[in-house]
Formats: sequence, C-alpha cells, structure tokens
Amino acid sequence: MKAVITHRFLPKRLLSLALGSPLGQGAQVNDVRVPSITDNEVLVKVHAVALNPIDFKDIDFISPRNSAIGCDYAGEVASVGKISGQRWKVGDRIAGFVHGGLYPDVGSFAEYLKVDGDLAWKVPAEITPGEAASYGVPAATAMLGLSYLDIGWVDIKNGRSSAQGDQPTILIYSGGSNVGLFAIQLAKRAGYKVVATASPRSFDLAKRYGADAVYDYRTSASIGDIKKDYPNITRALDCFSEGTSAAFCADVLREGKVVTLLDQGKPKKANVTYTFLMVYTAFGRKFQMLAPLGPVFPVKPADRKAISQFYGNLSTLLSLGVVRPPPITAIKGGFSEIFEGLETLRKGEGRGTKLVVEFE
Repeated sequence: MKAVITHRFLPKRLLSLALGSPLGQGAQVNDVRVPSITDNEVLVKVHAVALNPIDFKDIDFISPRNSAIGCDYAGEVASVGKISGQRWKVGDRIAGFVHGGLYPDVGSFAEYLKVDGDLAWKVPAEITPGEAASYGVPAATAMLGLSYLDIGWVDIKNGRSSAQGDQPTILIYSGGSNVGLFAIQLAKRAGYKVVATASPRSFDLAKRYGADAVYDYRTSASIGDIKKDYPNITRALDCFSEGTSAAFCADVLREGKVVTLLDQGKPKKANVTYTFLMVYTAFGRKFQMLAPLGPVFPVKPADRKAISQFYGNLSTLLSLGVVRPPPITAIKGGFSEIFEGLETLRKGEGRGTKLVVEFE
C-alpha cells in the first residue's frame, strides 16, 4: 500500500525546530506493507482523513525517521481480530484517531490503517466520511480535557439540565478552535454554563455551538470583564496553550484547575493548579516525544476509558444532536491534497474550518 512516511534524521529535525521552520519536505509517499493486526485491532480501508497541526509538526520536527503520519480517519472495516470481531464486522463504517507520527505501521495518511477496536466508533449512514473524520483528535482531546476537570461522563452521556441544581460555569479558552467547539458542546450537555474566549470573527461561531458568553482573548481587559460577570469559575480548559493563554485562564479563576494541551510549566497563582494532557496516553503504550530528548508519557488506563466511553456512545449523541462536527472544508483527492492541506495549516491559514481530504 501507499502511505506518508517521514525520512528526516534527528539532527535535521532539531535544526528545523531551532529555526522555527522546516528544511525541505520531511515526508514522502512510500510503498509499504499493509499492517498486520492483533486480536484487539481492526484493519481499516481509509476513505477520509482530517488534518491537524500536529501532523505537520510531526513531519517537520517531532517524528523519528520512517514513521507513518496522520491521526484522524474515517473508513470501512477490512478485517477484524478475534476480540475486535465481537464488536466489528467487515464492511462497518468506522472512524476515530490513532497515534500517528511515532510508529512505522500506525498512521492514517495511508490506504490501510490498523486501529484499536475499542477506540473507534461506528459511523451512521447519514454522516459523510469527511464529517466522521473530524471527530478524531479534537473531539477526543475535548472529552479528555473535561474528564481532567472532573466533569463526569455520566452527566455528558445522560445530559444534565440547570434545573437539576446550581449551574456551574466553565471557561473554555479558544472556543472557536476545533477542540473548543467540541468542548463547548460536551460541557453544555453536562449542564455547565460556558464562557469562551475567541477572536471577534469567531464570536458567532462559538455561540452557535452553545457558548453562553464570548470574550476577546486578545485584550487583557477581558480578564476583568469575565471575573466581574462570572466571579465563581473554578474550571478552565485552555484549547490554545501558547503564549499567555494559561496565565489568562488562571487569572480568571477564583481557585481551581486549568487544563492545558501543552506543558505550560508550574502555576503562578495560589489555589490554581495546571494539568497538562496528551491525548495519545489513551493508547496504552508508554512513549517519548522527540526521542531521545523529549518528555516520556506513561500509560494512563483512565484516559483510555474516557475515550472508549465517548466513542462507544458517540453515535447516540449524534442522533440527539448533541455533538455536531466543526465546520469542515472537504477536498476530494489523495496524498497530494494532504500535503497541500498541511501546507495551508503550516502557514497559519484555514482558521475557522476543519480541513479534510476524502479519497477518490
């Protein structure tokens, strides 16, 4: 089969990282073996992929040489293992995400892909492949972030209305991002009032997905405005996690916890803690980023449980209209279109939409 595979050695990746821009193209389409599956895995014929910033960062800086690239996918079950076959059958429509960019045989930018059978979801007939692929890394990250904030799966699954008691408030920084849009919807389902930050051009978008109030993250005055309007916020999910975003969240909180998607260091405000999440911890393998130099991440069974529960019930949430996909831009094509889309993301373009490639 054909797949996107990295070819840079570590020194060139480190030099690219130091320069802040890639030195040439760090991946190419190679002919590789179709991956073999274990009893717990499913082999997927890939029909669509969604593009994430981590994909080009893997190519440019992070991924070891000969790693398969790509995380988000939608497709059709091609074969099943002995255990995964209890849930899946050949021909089922399937979607989810994988830990692309680290292993030679795991990456969604390929004709075939192996996935863990319990970390994927069955796609209803009315959902297009491009839409299904958008429920990958961003949706899983949102779910995991809320679980780190002690927002219970039971409330998300069953729904919780404000009539069931006091309605707590959560701050979602970068509410117009793909992760933010999913987090807004899931938090609303759990019965939370959602205060979001976004750029002014994304205010309406965040509100359409359920945000009760939206503030401009670009001005520090918004911190005081939020504290005045919502003085009792104790939970924040930082979906941007760069620059001063985590400090912004901490300043808003009276006390409590900020969950970030990148390591923002130790908290600088009393009674506020930072927790850093890495969504790949759901896959049950200890791993290291930018080996042998980067941080090591342990196995976290609770993270796997959170994502497995979410995907196991996602079709039901979709039927209830609880979790809509972000606005998507679907492109018909193949590997060339994937590289073009990644270049769009690399340039900081394509904001306000999720780029997906539907294979022809």
